[in-house]
Amino acid sequence: MTDQNREEELARVAQALNESPFYRYIGMRITKIGEGFSEVYIKLTPEFKNIWGTIHGGVAASLLDTTCGSSLYSALEKNEGAVTIDLRVNFIAVGKVGEMIGKGQFVYRTRTLAWSQADAFDGAGNLVARAQAIHKVIKREWA
Repeated sequence: MTDQNREEELARVAQALNESPFYRYIGMRITKIGEGFSEVYIKLTPEFKNIWGTIHGGVAASLLDTTCGSSLYSALEKNEGAVTIDLRVNFIAVGKVGEMIGKGQFVYRTRTLAWSQADAFDGAGNLVARAQAIHKVIKREWA
């Protein structure tokens, strides 16, 4: 596959993921996807607050899961996808209303498994959470 074809394929993957009902519902979107990396954005609104007045950790975990998963698509064949089978999140600071950006990196893959990692930052660039993920490589049945 040529570099241009690869870029077009990664853009199709990002578009398909961005159109998923869950991503649309919470307002999350992949803003960059490339060779071994991805960036994902979410606007944190008051609806995402927990009873303590901070952003619920599940929102950051969802962002990190998406960021980890989308970072590894350049290591997959056109007919492959991946599902997360293990996600470990370390919360470093509280999330606040504003924006959160995930930056992910592909780490390694075998025939059936792939590893990735990601960091979540608030709008000021402060580290909020860090994740490591393991994914099962599967046959892709969409886009």
